[in-house]
Amino acid sequence: MNQKSSQSQSQTQSKDEGNTKNQNQSQSQQQSQSVKEHDADSNSSTVTTAKEPLPKSEKKAKSFDELQMAKGQYRPVAQVVGNWLDNINMDALNYLNEQAENIFYRKGVTFTVYSDAKNIERMIPFDIIPRIIAASEWKHIEAGCKQRITALNAFLHDIYHDQAIMKADIVPASYVYASGCYEPWMMGIELDKPIYSHISGIDLIRDETGKFCVLEDNLRTPSGVSYMLESRNISETLLSDIFADTPIMGISDYPNRLKACLASSTSKYDPQVVILTPGRFNSAYYEHAFLAHEMNVPLVHGYDLVVEDSKVYMQGIRGKVQVDVIYRRIDDPYIDPLAFQSDSILGVSGLMSAYRAGNVVIVNAPGTGVADDKSLYPFVPDMIKFYLNEEPILPNIETYQCRKPDELKYVLDNLDKLVVKETQGSGGYGMLIGPTSTKKEIEEYRLRLLENPAGFIAQPTISLSTNPTAVSDGIAPRHIDLRPFILSHGDGSVDIVPGGLTRVAMVEGSLVVNSSQGGGIKDTWVVDDSHLPSSTKKPNGNGHADKCTPASLESNSSAHTNYYNRVQPLEAGYEMLDDAPMILLLSTASHLIWLGRYSERLYYYDDVMKKLIKDDLKKSQVKHLISHLGFEVDENESLRTMKTQMLSDLEKNIIPNIVQSIDDNVQEAKGVIGKDTAELYNLIKRLSSAGTYRAATLQLHACNAAMKQEHPTVTGFWQLGRHFEQLERAVLLEEDSIEISLEFKYWINELPENTRWRELTRLANQMIRSKKFSDFELISKEFNIILRQGV
Repeated sequence: MNQKSSQSQSQTQSKDEGNTKNQNQSQSQQQSQSVKEHDADSNSSTVTTAKEPLPKSEKKAKSFDELQMAKGQYRPVAQVVGNWLDNINMDALNYLNEQAENIFYRKGVTFTVYSDAKNIERMIPFDIIPRIIAASEWKHIEAGCKQRITALNAFLHDIYHDQAIMKADIVPASYVYASGCYEPWMMGIELDKPIYSHISGIDLIRDETGKFCVLEDNLRTPSGVSYMLESRNISETLLSDIFADTPIMGISDYPNRLKACLASSTSKYDPQVVILTPGRFNSAYYEHAFLAHEMNVPLVHGYDLVVEDSKVYMQGIRGKVQVDVIYRRIDDPYIDPLAFQSDSILGVSGLMSAYRAGNVVIVNAPGTGVADDKSLYPFVPDMIKFYLNEEPILPNIETYQCRKPDELKYVLDNLDKLVVKETQGSGGYGMLIGPTSTKKEIEEYRLRLLENPAGFIAQPTISLSTNPTAVSDGIAPRHIDLRPFILSHGDGSVDIVPGGLTRVAMVEGSLVVNSSQGGGIKDTWVVDDSHLPSSTKKPNGNGHADKCTPASLESNSSAHTNYYNRVQPLEAGYEMLDDAPMILLLSTASHLIWLGRYSERLYYYDDVMKKLIKDDLKKSQVKHLISHLGFEVDENESLRTMKTQMLSDLEKNIIPNIVQSIDDNVQEAKGVIGKDTAELYNLIKRLSSAGTYRAATLQLHACNAAMKQEHPTVTGFWQLGRHFEQLERAVLLEEDSIEISLEFKYWINELPENTRWRELTRLANQMIRSKKFSDFELISKEFNIILRQGV
């Protein structure tokens, strides 16, 4: 009885999601494609502010150092960190990074490399030495980001309504219409709140003078905020003493800010919010589950939602629940197969009809991607002037548009000095870094450029700012960039958490910070510098920061707030949270049942293995197991040979497959089980991968103890799976099943009353009375029919 795992077709074409990969899931026997989001591993980061590239003979400008003004002389705002670095040895520093890696491994903080044929899931490198930004500097960054996203949202509303900026010939209409992300059917749609990009990520770099510049805008489905939050958790854990001496602005309330932003996108009171994920094969699935858990909202797949009468509902165990706001992490072409790509099974059929009727809000709005097309990036300063009548606070990088003949000629003549990128490129792929490329690579790229000039832009190379980083042979500077996360509320206000995701190029001399290219991440500390003399602050700071409470004080009180209270997705619309029922999707209930089944199966086969090793099974018992449970064993062989074959089958096939199935179902149930419970399950796979199956089974005891502490509904479905597995095995092995049948019936009755699972009570009573195999077959048939509902 194998579970049918969730259907997940992940596809994309957007600028940060260029490569589509097909994955065959043997368990589900269906096509599954993996999608890359508009994520933390998005576009390249090698740029410049100089209009004319430097000649090759000219000496390269020195990078701006984020922590030091000179060798051994730290910036005043970073003095505490500098003192720590001066007094720590490399062994201790490397040990901290190893601890950080272990924490990431335990939590499952990973990303997927789609360029690899195997779609390998990797741990993202983390460096413990933080990147520090003075609060006075942050004020400047914050003001610039707010200004920029306000103008971009105005631009999006304009191009789908009056098109004033196009009529004024400030932004060429041909550029807008040529963008692959422009959605003509969005024309004239009046949104309840005229905000298109509610969640945005603006990528910043610092040039050689220390000036912050905008590298690019990410307005579709930007990700990486989970890396930001997890990096801070690690810093607070491993660098607690430094936190006590440093007034760092807190970021832990970002999930609450995000939820408030999503709720503000509609006029409905207490709207029902969900996060729509393409599935666990997506590179940012960890973040989807992380945010759903932190915001206490359901994590849904396309098959969890249904449209009826132009309204969207999610299919829960108690019935349908209307959805008001969908925070989608799926690209435009795949959100509705009736409106866009017809072969997508990621989205929801009819979703766009509900959207056009105003019965659901999609965040970010369809058609938003046109505003972050690289070919429109050069016009953002003009948008700011046109819509806001202001000068840009944060400058653009000088950019050459290859669609213009004169600029194309310049680019072709200077390919060895420029960085050339695809307008729809992603993850550091598909670009040329002239100064580090061979003549052959340059000539091959020249042909691509000539074939489709409009698909490329170019920028002179700049040496990004650096931050001290722990490497194999000591502490060395490594290039970095920054992605602040901007939340645009329905009332027009803009909220930015004080910090962001700092990406670091771990390879010496590399300017590409993307994780797919070997880049890592650092924690970003925005530190209050109001107590420092004004002469020590950066001149582009925009006033003093308000006095901040050290993050360590905040973390001490908030880190354990959910220690006793499990966070679960609740149904919206209730005055008192205690009255709100938990939302458990039909599909998630099925995964919990299969988690229980495979957990019980692992226990049993581990016990069989133990008996085989101890030689506690007689020949008749061995043959009984072989004939009823289907081992790959020849029953005509000697007892010794049969035992050897059974052990081999257990070690090479059965137990590894069970462990993988446990992991599959844990991943799918992450939205409703606690983070600590998920971490315990992660260790099972780690132990099994090392071949220590006995340790993996022992770890399952801890997982089971944690599952018994989860929400009663979660525990109930998990227990139902465990006891059905026991019942099925007892029947197959022709053992007494009365006691197990009674336990199975007990857990049926523990489930919520208004669920179809309660219908099994009658069949269970019938089996208990008759003790016939035919009655178990009726239970098994009905059990599996219900198990497939909603999937």
